[in-house]
Amino acid sequence: MTVSNDELMEELAELKWQLTQDRHVWKRAENVAKHFDVSLGTVKSWKRRGLITGYKHDKIVIYDVNAIERDLFQVEN
Repeated sequence: MTVSNDELMEELAELKWQLTQDRHVWKRAENVAKHFDVSLGTVKSWKRRGLITGYKHDKIVIYDVNAIERDLFQVEN
């Protein structure tokens, strides 16, 4: 199956739109550590140093994984 340049550009535009949406993925510190394949101590260290922000929800502190990816792991163009 061949794909035209226009079809490819439409697909790329759709992917770009999806990636630029400001969605939140909330996770607890343990799950953030699993997500980034780091230790729980590393996540706590990031928080202490002010690199990431935790938000209280009831009695649980949660983190926005998308914000962490955006802030800590920016890819330069």
